[in-house]
Amino acid sequence: MNMDFVQGMRNKTELNELRKFMRIKNVKVLYIKKEISTKAMFYVEQNYLSHSLQLADALIAATASSNGLPIFTANDKHYKIIKELDVKRFRP
Repeated sequence: MNMDFVQGMRNKTELNELRKFMRIKNVKVLYIKKEISTKAMFYVEQNYLSHSLQLADALIAATASSNGLPIFTANDKHYKIIKELDVKRFRP
């Protein structure tokens, strides 16, 4: 399960809905590889001082970017600074 989603849940009901959604949609877990780690570090170097981009958000962005996938998030401010990302709003 994506830790970033879990941290955004406000209660157990939302967490259970997220689990159900991920099960129904057959969400695949993508693991961090060297390429992703390198790209995430680049994102942090480029955006930490100006936008306070944290490592977890950079890893998520790099994983999506490296796999050509969109990012679903309830808080797009962390990702809109990275222009090559396809960011979609997620509402629990």
